[in-house]
Amino acid sequence: MDRSKLLGKRLGRWFTVALSGMALSWAYPGRDWGMLAWFLLIPLMAVLWTAADGSKKLRGFGYGYLFGVAFFLCNLSWLSTVSGLGVVILGGYLALYPALWGMVLSRWMNPWGRDGRTRQGRVVFRSLGYAFAHGSLWAGLECLRGWVFTGFGWNGLGVAMHNQPVLSQCADLFGVAGLSGWMVFSQSMLLQVAARAIKEAKQARLRAHPDFVIAALLSACLWIYGYARLSSEKNKEFLPLRVCLVQLNVPQVAARQLWTPEEIHLGYEEEVEKAMQAVDQRNREALDKATQTRSEADVFYPDWLVLPEVALTGRLMSAATGEHAMWRENEMTIDSFRQHGEFDILLGMGELEALVDGDLLSIAESPKAWNSLVVLPRSSPLQRFQKRHLVMFGEYIPLMEQMPWLKRIYEQQAGMTFDGAFDAGTSVEPIPLKVRGQQISIIPSICFEDTVPREAGLFVRNESQVIVNVTNDGWFAQSAAAAQHFANAKFRAIELRRPMIRCANTGVSGVISTTGHAQTLTDPNGSHFTRGHLLATAKIPINPTATLYQKCGDGPVYLAALLSLIVWGVVNGRSPSMRTPEEKVAH
Repeated sequence: MDRSKLLGKRLGRWFTVALSGMALSWAYPGRDWGMLAWFLLIPLMAVLWTAADGSKKLRGFGYGYLFGVAFFLCNLSWLSTVSGLGVVILGGYLALYPALWGMVLSRWMNPWGRDGRTRQGRVVFRSLGYAFAHGSLWAGLECLRGWVFTGFGWNGLGVAMHNQPVLSQCADLFGVAGLSGWMVFSQSMLLQVAARAIKEAKQARLRAHPDFVIAALLSACLWIYGYARLSSEKNKEFLPLRVCLVQLNVPQVAARQLWTPEEIHLGYEEEVEKAMQAVDQRNREALDKATQTRSEADVFYPDWLVLPEVALTGRLMSAATGEHAMWRENEMTIDSFRQHGEFDILLGMGELEALVDGDLLSIAESPKAWNSLVVLPRSSPLQRFQKRHLVMFGEYIPLMEQMPWLKRIYEQQAGMTFDGAFDAGTSVEPIPLKVRGQQISIIPSICFEDTVPREAGLFVRNESQVIVNVTNDGWFAQSAAAAQHFANAKFRAIELRRPMIRCANTGVSGVISTTGHAQTLTDPNGSHFTRGHLLATAKIPINPTATLYQKCGDGPVYLAALLSLIVWGVVNGRSPSMRTPEEKVAH
């Protein structure tokens, strides 16, 4: 082949891989064409298995990296609202994971180097083994990127199924990463079988493909499982928890809010008052309807009032001995809320380390600071949870003392000064609370913690529980970030079979059921970027489902990925002199 044709082939492969990566970003909120995620790895795999130029490992790494860069630069473009450089750096780093996948598939998990030269039975089982290895390795790498450098597991392949209620239910087995693995397994099988069928058609020697039948039966089993889970969760006995979520939609630039503290506090007071007026109107209509139909009135009195992350501008002071105090402006606003009803209040608040000074609390010298969820029950002491999983370059800058230039880069990109980092909390105890005399517990979650499966799993107990997330996606303006964040969060409710109550300043506020069904706050045009309130009921299972993912977490996914690497590394990594005569013929 002359150089021009070879160059044309190479450019065609690069273009195919890049276009597939870019198109995969359309499977997520922004465009939300989720079914694309079932097909767009096929072009990448075809290129990885057929290209013969250069070293297999370097070639596979390069194709995988190009695919990853094309995907993440498009998928995370919303980050440019804070930092254009951040998009490039984060996208370039995250692309390493599909690059590693591409390298392994090209060198050690390539099924096309041997296909068609051994007995049909061996082809069948080998194709299933390869597909399993491809899927488990992809899933393992998704889990890994959700852990390395504190993790960024955002938008795994399975997250594209957030609006597919049946398909998403199997996330309670092996997590959303396990769902990703199933999707890769399916695409690998489809490509392998299609290639064999095309070759057989050309030779006029069509044969049965039992491996495809086996894969289809496995997929059918997961569909049946999804329907069964939807049915079983629907029929569970539950405690109705009535909530009022308030979203203020305070505009901001990066972390800097553009309203004054007075405007923020008055805004929340006004929105809570409007919400309680809506409650009164709703109840009057329910009573009128009950009178006319001579039935029981469906009245709604909120058990909880929920506000978002760091909703009020004043701080909470906490001493190691358990005493608490808060800024006067917070107390005044909370007193205003109390005038409207008998409900517990849950809200985000900044917290500072304090010392006891007689009957008073004073801020400690060089105090620790936490991003906290504060629970203010009607008739019991204040409780709070200090955020454990901090956001790098948002809530802290790594190695800032050793490398102060990182702080300067952050300030230049964000357009504001970095005033100090939060400290990480350590508690993994759920927050106990009574609802109409019945004991439940809260799985607390702040900001991006609802995208980290292992964090929520630490709080699971065999009791009635609800996940409560307070967040703020106002950093990223009216971009796809908020909807993507919500799509990732929905899988925590499915994986753990605990409903979620989620309140945002800007973003998506709503209630998510144990099957991922969501009630959300929107304006008349369907936009989540709005100011207002949501009155909704969360159904908390009395005896919640114990899932495999609760018990094992990501362990099975890591184990499957490791075994796949070992098995196929041994099978395909031996030198020609070490292979059996049959294997030499196959090559």
